[in-house]
Amino acid sequence: MIVNLQATPYETKKKGDVKRLRKEGKLPAILYGHKEKSRKVYVEKNDFRKVLDVLHKETVTVNLKVKDKDYLCVIKAIQHNPITDELLHVDFQHIHKKEKIKATIPVHISGTSPGIEKGGILDQHLHEVVVKCLPVHIPSRIDIDVTNLDLGQTVHLKDIDLPNVEFEISEETSIVTVLIPKAVAAEVKPEAEEEIAEEGKKEEEKKEEKGEEQGSKEKKSEQPAKKG
Repeated sequence: MIVNLQATPYETKKKGDVKRLRKEGKLPAILYGHKEKSRKVYVEKNDFRKVLDVLHKETVTVNLKVKDKDYLCVIKAIQHNPITDELLHVDFQHIHKKEKIKATIPVHISGTSPGIEKGGILDQHLHEVVVKCLPVHIPSRIDIDVTNLDLGQTVHLKDIDLPNVEFEISEETSIVTVLIPKAVAAEVKPEAEEEIAEEGKKEEEKKEEKGEEQGSKEKKSEQPAKKG
């Protein structure tokens, strides 16, 4: 998701200028990247909080407007006061539309797993994953639908269809699994054994029917032909 954010250049002329900016509701920041000279800018703190609200749910690319120019950016660092949690500073990295970048994408689970209804436990291994791709292909988030996930089944990265996106970890990595508790496993096993036994019984009956049909055909072929 791309969000627009207005920024204004500034220069510190004397001690206390940065503190004064913060008191005025402005958030000091730095814009850098592509061998360009780093620039000091500030954004309105309330505007940046709105960006943060979105960032907590999905990946955000920022279109930073500085005077009459737009800079496509990713947020590389956010500094908070360790005691009050007040926003102190943010780093914006200017990126190029034709340059692949790495981004951390949140993983979102949706749907109701039939395995959970049977007593299983949904175990999410990955809550976010690092990908590499062009800015235009950065997914806002990765949605995993567990509607068809049964007991003992797992969704891996290789099961996710994300064209033009490379994962920075093995595609064999599991994302979410429906674990089978021992108590549930003890109940499931007899049921599975019954199903196997029933299937075996059906197969035997089919074989017997085929055998009887074959025997009947052989008897008919052994009967002497009637004389005319």
